[in-house]
Amino acid sequence: MGRKNWWIPAAVLAAGILFVWPRRHLLTAEGIAALSPRQTAAAAAFLLALYAVKGFSIVVPLSALEAAGGLVFPLPLALAVNAAGVAMAQAGPYLLGRRNREDPAALRRRWPRLWTLLAPGGQPGRGVFLLRLAGTPPGDVVSFLLGTAGVPWRAYLAPGLLGSLPRVAAATLLGNALWEAGSPRFWLSLAAGGMCTLLSLLLWRQQSMKKGPS
Repeated sequence: MGRKNWWIPAAVLAAGILFVWPRRHLLTAEGIAALSPRQTAAAAAFLLALYAVKGFSIVVPLSALEAAGGLVFPLPLALAVNAAGVAMAQAGPYLLGRRNREDPAALRRRWPRLWTLLAPGGQPGRGVFLLRLAGTPPGDVVSFLLGTAGVPWRAYLAPGLLGSLPRVAAATLLGNALWEAGSPRFWLSLAAGGMCTLLSLLLWRQQSMKKGPS
């Protein structure tokens, strides 16, 4: 679609921010956990709804949702709910971006680094995996740009979710350990996120060296 249709994602984003901003003080792991219903199914639906809103708002912290899942549910269920929620949060802005796909030449001019990573002939699935593993912020904007870039659904969803899983697990464990701040598990979960970023940078550098100068 042309530039005249860029008002659509801009309007969706503005609506999401206007809805969330007055409630931002509640968007901590403890605040979300306190608002969650008592029943397991209702609590899961509530958290998944917040994940869906997060995909269009930017201002909702993903780590708070993941940690809240760790506070509300037992660990196996928390991991499942958080993984499903992250997939929803990544799918929404991606699909919005697909409605506003750009011409490859225009995309290359506006986002040269993204184009280098995801250009046709390469391996977009690997690029998406590395972006998610690195936790590149803001994730909602990255999702939108990947949709705009025309990354195929199969190269987007599964690799993106796989790249996100280490951070999802770390944040979920952090939620379980929030009441034990300073405990070994608390510091281990924080260190895991840093290791994910470091690993992604190393793999990204290795991939860039293989490609050579563009």
